[in-house]
Amino acid sequence: MKKLVLFLLLVAFSFLLKAQLSVNYYYDGNTVGISTSPAQKHWWEFRVNTTSYIHSPWSYAERGITQAYYCFKLIDEEKAGLYTGLGVGLPLLSLEVGWASINVPVGIQINPFNTLPNLYLTGEYNAMTVVTDDFELVNTLSVGFKYLFKNN
Repeated sequence: MKKLVLFLLLVAFSFLLKAQLSVNYYYDGNTVGISTSPAQKHWWEFRVNTTSYIHSPWSYAERGITQAYYCFKLIDEEKAGLYTGLGVGLPLLSLEVGWASINVPVGIQINPFNTLPNLYLTGEYNAMTVVTDDFELVNTLSVGFKYLFKNN
C-alpha cells in the first residue's frame, strides 16, 4: 500500500509542476523516481528504493537509498536508445547514514507503442560502488518503465 501511495504522490507531483517530467519504476529494489524528460539526449533523475536490492550484501540491503543521476544517451534512434550516466546514492531515508555510493547506470530504453508515445520501457544495469569504509560493488539489474508527462 505504501508503494502505491508513493507512486501516486509522484504522479501528482509531476502534474502539479506542469513540466516535462516522467515517473519511473525499476524492479530491483522496487525503485521509484522522477526525472526530466527521457526523450531528450540528457536528463536528470531522482530515485528512491523501497525494498532491498536483490544482489546487495546484507549490510547495504537498506531501503530508502536516495539516488541522484545525470544520464545521457550514447545511441539515440527513433524508438530506442542506449544510455549511461553517473550518480550518487545515500541512505537518507533509512535509520542510519553510514555510507555513500557512486553509481553508473547503463541501459536501454525503448518506445515500442505508437498509441502510447510517452511510455518508455527500460532495461538497466547499475553498478553502485560503495566509497566509504570498504569499497564494495552492489550490482543491480532491472527492468522498468518511464512515463513522460508533457506540458501541452
